[in-house]
Amino acid sequence: MLRSPASLLRRVLTRSRPLVASRCMAQSKRSVVTSGYEVHSPFPDIEPAGDVVSVILDTARRFGHHTAVECSVTGRSYTYAQLEDAAFRFAGLLQGMGVQRGDVVGVLAPNGPEYPVVFLGSMIAGAGVTCFNPTYTPGEIARQLSDSGTKVIVVDPLLEVVLDAALAQLKRPPKVVLAGKSSRAEGGRPNLQELARDEGKPFGEYVKVSERDLSVLGYSSGTTGVPKGARIDHGAVAYNLAMVLHPEVFPYRPTTAESQESVIGLMPFFHAWGMYGVMTCSFQVLGAAVVTMPQFIPEVFVKVIKQHQVGVLHLVPPLLQFLVAHPLVTSDDLASVRSTMCAAAPCPPLAAHAFKKKVPNKVFFQEVYGMTETMPTHFTPLNGAENIGSCGVLLPSARARVEDLTSGAPLPPGEAGELVIHTPALMSGYHGNEDATRDVMTADGWLRTGDVAKYDSEGYFYIVDRIKELIKVKGLQVSPTELEDELRGHPSVADVGVVGVADERAGEVPRAYVVRRSTAETGDKVKDKEEEDRLAEALQKFLSERVAPHKHLLGGVKFVEELPKNPTGKLLRRTLKEMAAEE
Repeated sequence: MLRSPASLLRRVLTRSRPLVASRCMAQSKRSVVTSGYEVHSPFPDIEPAGDVVSVILDTARRFGHHTAVECSVTGRSYTYAQLEDAAFRFAGLLQGMGVQRGDVVGVLAPNGPEYPVVFLGSMIAGAGVTCFNPTYTPGEIARQLSDSGTKVIVVDPLLEVVLDAALAQLKRPPKVVLAGKSSRAEGGRPNLQELARDEGKPFGEYVKVSERDLSVLGYSSGTTGVPKGARIDHGAVAYNLAMVLHPEVFPYRPTTAESQESVIGLMPFFHAWGMYGVMTCSFQVLGAAVVTMPQFIPEVFVKVIKQHQVGVLHLVPPLLQFLVAHPLVTSDDLASVRSTMCAAAPCPPLAAHAFKKKVPNKVFFQEVYGMTETMPTHFTPLNGAENIGSCGVLLPSARARVEDLTSGAPLPPGEAGELVIHTPALMSGYHGNEDATRDVMTADGWLRTGDVAKYDSEGYFYIVDRIKELIKVKGLQVSPTELEDELRGHPSVADVGVVGVADERAGEVPRAYVVRRSTAETGDKVKDKEEEDRLAEALQKFLSERVAPHKHLLGGVKFVEELPKNPTGKLLRRTLKEMAAEE
């Protein structure tokens, strides 16, 4: 029988052995914006009734014959039944290695079929999980291993040498499990791929946890400082998944005996968007098939969309730009797409509209906002307007304020200030760092996001910029994101990053680092200095006609082959500012 999204949600809310009492409050008639300028979700408050592991195992048992995860490169895959068995065998291995409830298990690997095995198996064993960026240096890996207290780490064989260099820096290194076959002759370390399919290996004991036990120790991207470990407890994850899987928010179609949704696992699983928005939500209740990609290969990405008839695309802005501008991608390739979810960085409205125009059928464009510390808090609702450029409305049970950057007073609709959030899915704090926790938490338990935002009377939010990235021109605040959005409207601009550079008179003035359209599409960089000077002058004139004088590019225009970005496509302005300081 075909189950509706609402019926699937009810399964989340009515699980046995609840962590908290199950309750879905009746729809209220309250205004989204209160008289004190506190913004509420337009949806009723919600409380989860099932821990994450129990619900995923229930999904595995209902859809055991369906594919859970498949590698786009090798074809290696697990059905839901095989995923459950592999996870229990991995839990047994961990417990045999001394892992106990509350310990931390690490994973250093690109996206692959074993990633969810590590996640689910660790949680079955009662452990929390911390994920490492696979591009990290040995020093960065060593710092996270030390800070997190990782007891066992699972590593992709291609990264074994890098991990060993990190382990050499530690007095008490963790034990190591390989995600596949080692390239080294000596070997000796357990092989997860072999273990997962070895029916002779015993299952581990399913360790029950409380809502306050650690689920994920998620490290921030470090774009504004040294990465810190945000402690996300089991109760927070269960809460957030119930919030995200609201039937008027999440666009997946329900799985039946004959069919299931297929999605692409390209968003890095070590990042909150890939971890929660793609991997966990797909397995939690929905029984979707996740086709993993260890890295972005344009031809493979387009092939997977068409071959697997992907209906929902998880995007970040650079990937959106690729789908819009690259000649490899045709309208026919996108014929199966009916919905997108764009997150991790503000979405350029011009690119979103161009994407909708390129797809041959009607597409609903969703934008998402969240943080490592909160998981997703805002989504474009399926039953409302798209409002492209907005990150949507608050999810059930979440609240927010926008506070004046100077006085801290709550602001009315339309005025920009710092976004401050309250959610039951909030981190319990930064691991071992009470000072950093106090810096971001208010006395009444709200999180200061560090993002400048505004909202409208219907509760739609718009991210303006990061507080630390605002440019101060003669005391006036200038949003680099605003200038970037304007400059992307010029036909010669493929991508752009704006930062403030020092100026004796104004304090700071904006400078644009531009990737030329011809460079992005053909790989040819025009080196004629006169032509670059003419284009720089044209861009300055183009922007000056659209913004106030204090926002003009008085710091000039510089042309680059590419912009520095993190793996999720977020612009690293700090790197641009370092480049500017060296010029």
